[in-house]
Amino acid sequence: MPPLSRRPLFYLIFIISLSILTTSNVYSQQSSNKKSGKKTDSSPVHITSDRMRSENGGQKIIFSGNVEAVRDDMTITSDIMEVYNTPDKKQTEEIVAIGNVEIVRCNKRAKGDRAVYLDQLQKIILTGTPNAVAWEGKDIIKGREMIFLIEKDRFMVNGRVRTKLFPKSDEKKKKKSSGKGETPCSPKTK
Repeated sequence: MPPLSRRPLFYLIFIISLSILTTSNVYSQQSSNKKSGKKTDSSPVHITSDRMRSENGGQKIIFSGNVEAVRDDMTITSDIMEVYNTPDKKQTEEIVAIGNVEIVRCNKRAKGDRAVYLDQLQKIILTGTPNAVAWEGKDIIKGREMIFLIEKDRFMVNGRVRTKLFPKSDEKKKKKSSGKGETPCSPKTK
């Protein structure tokens, strides 16, 4: 054990080395997020509506009447939309769309009664009574709950799923013979 006169110096060195280790760990974590391609900041959500009010000092914002939210190539419309922000109001945690919900992304559409958009997970949970309905081209899928994984461009359906799928080979032949190829989905600009 160091003598009494060296104890403050020992503690000072200990605290400095601990702070250096912590800072380097945070820096390396930020660098690995950039290398792995994870989004650290994301594009904005543009919301329009007839009315808006905020609660809890802006932590909850409620939009009502002809609500439309647009982010990149996705549009969500509903009667009411509630936006929940983090306590510091620097990030949106989730967006809840209620009543006549419609989600459109490229050639995909979905309708339901309620949708919850979880920003950090890049996930939308759409529910409907009796069913939520999704379309991709002519294909139709119905189910009580649909979970859309946005970044992976996948979705799952729960609760007595009903599907109507059309053959794709005929559509591909028509497109090739007419000289029209598929056009990629481009983000909306306002």
